[in-house]
Amino acid sequence: MQEPEIFEQPVGTKDLEAHIPGDENHTYHTGYSTGFQTNGTADESSLEDYHDFVYPEDRKLGTWSTAFLIINRVVGAGVYSTPASIIYYTNSVGVTLLFWVLGGVMTFCLFVYLEYGTALPRSGGEKVYLERVYQRPRYLATCIFAVQFVLFAISTGNSISFSSYLLRAITPEQESKDGTWLNKGVSIAAISGVCLIHSFTPRLGVWLSNGLGAFKLVLLSLVVCTGFAALAGRGVKESPRNFSTFHGPGSVNEGKEEGTAGTTAGYALALLQVLYSYSGWENANYVLTEVRDAPRTLKRAAPIAVSAITILYLLANIAYFAAMSKNEIADAKVVVAAQFFKNVWGDNSFATRALPVFIALSALGNVFAQSFAMPRVKQELAKEGILPFSRFWASDWPSNAPTGAIFLHWLFTTALILGSQTSDVYTFVTNVFVYSGNWIKVFLGIGLVYLNFAPSEKWAEQRTTFQSSPLLTIFWIASLLYVLAAPFIPNSFLSSIPFFVVPALGTSLLAIGTVYWLVWAKVLPAFGLHIQHEIVQMPDGSERVKYKRVKPKRRRRRPGQRPRRPSVW
Repeated sequence: MQEPEIFEQPVGTKDLEAHIPGDENHTYHTGYSTGFQTNGTADESSLEDYHDFVYPEDRKLGTWSTAFLIINRVVGAGVYSTPASIIYYTNSVGVTLLFWVLGGVMTFCLFVYLEYGTALPRSGGEKVYLERVYQRPRYLATCIFAVQFVLFAISTGNSISFSSYLLRAITPEQESKDGTWLNKGVSIAAISGVCLIHSFTPRLGVWLSNGLGAFKLVLLSLVVCTGFAALAGRGVKESPRNFSTFHGPGSVNEGKEEGTAGTTAGYALALLQVLYSYSGWENANYVLTEVRDAPRTLKRAAPIAVSAITILYLLANIAYFAAMSKNEIADAKVVVAAQFFKNVWGDNSFATRALPVFIALSALGNVFAQSFAMPRVKQELAKEGILPFSRFWASDWPSNAPTGAIFLHWLFTTALILGSQTSDVYTFVTNVFVYSGNWIKVFLGIGLVYLNFAPSEKWAEQRTTFQSSPLLTIFWIASLLYVLAAPFIPNSFLSSIPFFVVPALGTSLLAIGTVYWLVWAKVLPAFGLHIQHEIVQMPDGSERVKYKRVKPKRRRRRPGQRPRRPSVW
């Protein structure tokens, strides 16, 4: 692990120490620093790590840009793909629709994130909140979150989905191209183009993201209107009674061996898919430093976005059931929407070529939203010195965008695309991220309950008048614990991967993060590798971290005195 270095400002600049309530882990300064020495001596050579860039008001996100950032992140290809696995594991129209409503209710538990976000309006999302709640041992929660987020908060799933739908539009006769080198090549080209745009033309990236977010609402509205037209018997070659789920019981297990449909494990897996389709509602919390009047904007934008998504998701699923049987939906797998439009409008060019392109653009919009927000969190982790080569990943050269963190995001996304050898890669990657992320959300929920019932003076100073209901938070925690436990029951969720891999890997990330913390915070300091840094508080509320390479200071010991082990802090 390379030790990060500090870049100092010219000697003689003003250095005023400031106290940020509730955070005792760092030294804060309100201006530029000449450096400091703790338990050692700083290196003589110092350069500027990265610019103290303050985002101008015209580059900050307003209410609608923030709402579209959430919509664009949540609405990807999930609503057009996951209904197949959900109906397969529930085998019930009523339960399926109930789960979509439940997913919306659980998503409105974003009030937990709203309370955190309004009290701590800084970029970083869960990283900032975990550090506020779990302050001892220092940085343990941050290291656990860093491992989970860097490894699996990537755009592999939606890049592959974009490629699959685009190739389906070009060659409709081939049902699936997942896992082929052509599919991988298109996926890598997509994520590469998006990352380059966000790195070098960040303003254009925001505009494209907003445009694709608006397009997604139009596409979902088209699905809803088409479904109701099919239910009314209009615009189809056959009577809807021949294929509508609402006009016949049917079963996804007809002529098949009984599986996990209707079981406890099946319900949990179905709910996990629903939560995946809703995942991303916390996207705005990752970039609050770049949001104009963050507490006020977040309280407006998040409920607007989640309300619109919940209503459209429920209506879209009603539309699917109006034009397809249970078996058709289950057998369609990741191309439910394509089969849906083919049932309603027939096997024409618009249904087989144009609509897959539209869905591909929807997935691409998700890639844009992920590649905008997720690297901001990774940059915050790099600023803490948590990651190896932190100085590089924290860079914002050359366009005052988190270019280094965007490259890190691209690196892991591309590596998993190239390493995938199974058609289940889309489902596997997305579910590991959602599953492991649910553990983080459980910790945040427990932490907020603790802060509500055992408030400290620091939290009282930080929190605003906006507060989440403790009952809503407890319901959220209980729902997440059910989703975390049930997938360990034997099931046939992934055809090519054992059932226990997703929950085991998602849970093991907690242990891997703990081991990483032990190495970073305990083992390396024992060999004289120190991490010294100070945080500079910027006028807009954002933070910049300066790193120092510190050499251990030799101390004279009295006879019989035991040597002191240097501290990483």
